[in-house]
Amino acid sequence: MVFLFISILLSIATIIFLHSKIRIEILNFKFYSNKTNHINKNYKFIIQLIIFNKIRAVNIEINKNAIEKLNLKGKFEKTKLKFIENNVKIDSNIIKNISKLQFKTNYLNLDINLGTENSVYTSLLVPIISGIISYILSKNSYNEKSIYYKVEPIYYNQNIFNIQLSGIFEIKMIHIINIIYILNRKKGVKNNERTSNRRSYDYSYE
Repeated sequence: MVFLFISILLSIATIIFLHSKIRIEILNFKFYSNKTNHINKNYKFIIQLIIFNKIRAVNIEINKNAIEKLNLKGKFEKTKLKFIENNVKIDSNIIKNISKLQFKTNYLNLDINLGTENSVYTSLLVPIISGIISYILSKNSYNEKSIYYKVEPIYYNQNIFNIQLSGIFEIKMIHIINIIYILNRKKGVKNNERTSNRRSYDYSYE
């Protein structure tokens, strides 16, 4: 009886999981590399867990005041120091697999201003970035009429990166778990390889 009850619960949880998605809404986010206060004050991030495309199971709002209360900046600095002390390197496979994460957007307002110390580099980077954005959106947008983006060059002979972003992005939970599974599996394989190498190295002295 207990086994049947657990099986039913797992089945229900699996169905809910397969029909869940994360929705991230970004409102009025602005970043200016050439200003003292790089990020504006009135931005907002809304993170929601949506079940069956209708039910909002979780709703989290993040703004500047919330981040300051949580002291995320201080935590980030500690994490960064620990990262450097442990000499941890980012595996290219992590970036490669994360880039495969599928998302959808039904609204995007993106404005990018880019400049480098070399005007030739600026002229090359702008169409490349614009092309990459266009390619990604062509595969991940619901409605092209609600999608707007612009990438413009700035010729000031200095490194400048300004971005203004508002948008809604949706990611299915099954895709997130799949990426986590792939990364953990590859991490386990690497750990086994290191253990095997160490053992062969130790016995070579016998």
